[in-house]
Amino acid sequence: AATSEQCSLADLGAAFQASLERLGFRYFACCSRIDPRDPPAAALLLHNYPPAWAQRFRAAGHFRLDPVLQLAERSPAPFFWDAAFATRPITKRQRGVLDEAAGYGIAHGYTVPLEACGPAGSPRASCSVVPEGGAIDPRSYTTVQLLAVYLYGFARRARLQHSGAVGAELTPRERQCLELVACGKTDWEIARLLGLSPCTVHYHIENAKRRFDVITRIQAVVRA
Repeated sequence: AATSEQCSLADLGAAFQASLERLGFRYFACCSRIDPRDPPAAALLLHNYPPAWAQRFRAAGHFRLDPVLQLAERSPAPFFWDAAFATRPITKRQRGVLDEAAGYGIAHGYTVPLEACGPAGSPRASCSVVPEGGAIDPRSYTTVQLLAVYLYGFARRARLQHSGAVGAELTPRERQCLELVACGKTDWEIARLLGLSPCTVHYHIENAKRRFDVITRIQAVVRA
């Protein structure tokens, strides 16, 4: 029987897919860079790729060669596949993986690198989306990035709870500030909402980042 964690993550994946379809995307894959034939407990494996491609990817060991997964592991920023691999050298076998994926409709994608999903030492993850075929509003890619962060954050919290790991403790004010950051608010807007100065808001957010030992606000939101 599926655990409540698996059911909840599957439900969230379905909602994620529905949101992407409204934005004009057909496929997505939010996965840890691991051997999909023998995934560790902390791995994230959530996608709606064609079953035939998923089976081929596993059987052929493409996870070892996939240039998208390799770049996602090194890159701190999201990237478009076409632009990334037009300027970066990849091997003939790696190009073959991309060409084979395109035969299943997996092409012209966009990938958001994510931190490791789960307790310390867990594999890094990434979230890729593939457009349906028509033109995509450039603003939709920003939405994809936020959706991917929320999906990852949910999965990470589920893994941490399942493992019994405990995260850093935030003060109530730090948590309030991060919740508003997650809503897209600026320091000035948060200050107006909470009756604080922008400098004080900045102080609380920086403290939260230090507690989680992260660099960006988005990373702090994911950890909160």
